[in-house]
Amino acid sequence: MFTARTVLKKAAEHAKPLQQVRYKRDKAGLNPQLEKIVNQLSVLSAARKQPRLLKLCNEDYVKHRTVMKAWSVYRKAKIQQKEELLKKQYESMEAAAEELQKLDAKLYDIANEHQYGKRFPLEMRVPTEYPPRQIWFYEYFPKAPGSKN
Repeated sequence: MFTARTVLKKAAEHAKPLQQVRYKRDKAGLNPQLEKIVNQLSVLSAARKQPRLLKLCNEDYVKHRTVMKAWSVYRKAKIQQKEELLKKQYESMEAAAEELQKLDAKLYDIANEHQYGKRFPLEMRVPTEYPPRQIWFYEYFPKAPGSKN
């Protein structure tokens, strides 16, 4: 049986020594038969890296498929619920902005004015859906404006 190591050893024996040249090689180092064997072996070794398929009887396979389908439906419903919530929040923000524009255009312009240099501080924790391990960092002091470190 061929292994990748033995094929590469044979290929090294049959390959011509490479010379240092400045132009591109136009011929491969291996002959076509050895290249074909190496390709076939690499495909076989790739199969070993994939998880094995479950060998189930028909009854267990039907149960497995049912559970997987139910899980997929549940995840899809949860994603749609989250998207709906975000859509409602966005629509509410838009409605509030329109209401502010109708009531007081000057306040609306001030609220939507771009503030240069205002960015999210790098020292702060990025907002996520889960609470942090350390609830509050008591020794935090903001950097002085103008200092890089």
